[in-house]
Amino acid sequence: MGEHTLFPNATNRETLAYCWRQMRPDRVAFAGSCTAIVLGTLANAVAAPLIFAALLGRLAHLDAQGQRWAGFVPLAVAYALVLAAAVVFGRIGGWLNWGATLRSFGRSIMNGYDHLIGLSHAWHNDRPSGEVIATLETSTWAFVDLIDSMVWGILRISVTTLGAIVVLAFVAWPVALVMAALVGVFVLVLHRRMGRVVAAEKEFSDAHSRATGVIADTITNLTTVRSQAAEDREMTHVDALVGDSLAADLRARRVFTGTRLQMESAMAFFNWAAVAVGLLLALHHVAAAGVVYLILFYATFVGTSLEESFEFIRLMSRAIGRCAKFAGIAETKPDITDVSGARELSVSRGLVEFRRLRFSYRVGDPLFHDLDLRIEPGEHIGLVGPSGSGKTTLTKLLLRFADRDDGMIAIDGQDIARVTQQSLRRNIGYVPQDPQMLHRTIAENICYGLDLPGGVDMDLVHSVARAAYVDEFVERLPEGYQTVVGERGLKLSGGQRQRVAIAQAMAKGAQVLVLDEATSALDSESEALVQEALWHLMEGTTALVVAHRLATIARLDRIVVMDRGHVVEQGTHAELLSLGGAGVYGRLWAHQSGGFLAA
Repeated sequence: MGEHTLFPNATNRETLAYCWRQMRPDRVAFAGSCTAIVLGTLANAVAAPLIFAALLGRLAHLDAQGQRWAGFVPLAVAYALVLAAAVVFGRIGGWLNWGATLRSFGRSIMNGYDHLIGLSHAWHNDRPSGEVIATLETSTWAFVDLIDSMVWGILRISVTTLGAIVVLAFVAWPVALVMAALVGVFVLVLHRRMGRVVAAEKEFSDAHSRATGVIADTITNLTTVRSQAAEDREMTHVDALVGDSLAADLRARRVFTGTRLQMESAMAFFNWAAVAVGLLLALHHVAAAGVVYLILFYATFVGTSLEESFEFIRLMSRAIGRCAKFAGIAETKPDITDVSGARELSVSRGLVEFRRLRFSYRVGDPLFHDLDLRIEPGEHIGLVGPSGSGKTTLTKLLLRFADRDDGMIAIDGQDIARVTQQSLRRNIGYVPQDPQMLHRTIAENICYGLDLPGGVDMDLVHSVARAAYVDEFVERLPEGYQTVVGERGLKLSGGQRQRVAIAQAMAKGAQVLVLDEATSALDSESEALVQEALWHLMEGTTALVVAHRLATIARLDRIVVMDRGHVVEQGTHAELLSLGGAGVYGRLWAHQSGGFLAA
């Protein structure tokens, strides 16, 4: 299926590099936590056994008359201090690690969110939003699992194992060689097998996020699903995707179980060998009682620690697999970026110019080629033409939802490619055909994007709502302007959403206005109110209107007729109609249907 290629997974190295970027600002805290955990582990797994072995050695050499208690006091005190140090260092390491992990977790969410909103409209349009969100959520929690597994699992076990080998190298070097061989075999098997485990975990993550994305998509579009009686079909689809994720997880578990079986067999053999060597040393009076204790203790302790490490390694492999998908997204470079040193756009007049504009969706198939269009300050022009003529594309280029290939688009003489995207869009009011509201109140949506104390200015809300005829329906709502509009504003009708969007544009007060077929999907009653609201909105602005509604087109200062990316006619409504059937506009007008210009 094509969806697999929409989210290429990052490599393991790229994934770990992505995770490190989230951790790097807290590297001092992580270093401190790791240092404390290492010290605590050394105290508990190295110093304490050594002191205990010394106690055993003294006990083994007690004479018949016994030995005074005073000879054991220093060792007993040292043992207590080491155990206390292990607890203190462990808690300090845990506290530092918890804080650093929590901050890194929040950073990973915000960095991921910042990256997603910086990607182009085209990128988001090509990918299901539910799957994108599920991938971000999954990766952030997996990121936390990865840190915990590395710090509390692999780091602690590595210190224990290396500490044991170093101690045994001094007191019973043949046993140290056996333990070192065990570690070598352990690392070798993991190196050869873990790639397959991580690959299977990536398959699981892909299938799981696809299933979550489909669920989010169907819940968002529940009306469509129900109206088509497609509940059972969607259940079957999701069931298949969940089945894919479970199958991938089972494949990973089979690979890991095989790896674990090999390692447990090797550990059993090497542990037995270590004990056997220790016994031989003891029988030949090479190893004292304390040394025999250390051999038996470390043989058991290292074996248990390495076995425990399997669970941490499994969690790490799963975490890397789940982070890989979003790490791949994080490697995607935004198509549209601000140039170095981009300035803030300043609009005083509202002159809009398209100069020798070139743009194509596909290489070798240009839509615009040397297009020139000038919109004077305060002028209201309409863009009309058949579908695919480039009307809406022109508005997207003006808003930098897409970038031109060549030429220039300028506002008051300023190249929009040389100013910041935020300042550009702050200075353009935009009302699309299907406005999407945020899941907030009507008042919050009207004031959205304005830098206001508390986020809402109710005096401003009432003022623009009257002009946009929003008050006409809000008065009938029990909660008035505090009514939550629902996801994408679906609790409101199409006409109501349009009026809220117009009120939002009025509140913005931008001098340049873009209306993209803002009345084409409305009933007659809503159209009349929205039409009047639009004329209120356009007062004192430079307006670029893409429209099929005749009432909108006829009253504009100038109509620009486009066909296949070219301006073929322009003039007032009367001037264009005077050309009769010889003109494109005249033919479109003659074929009007239901109040629309024929497409």
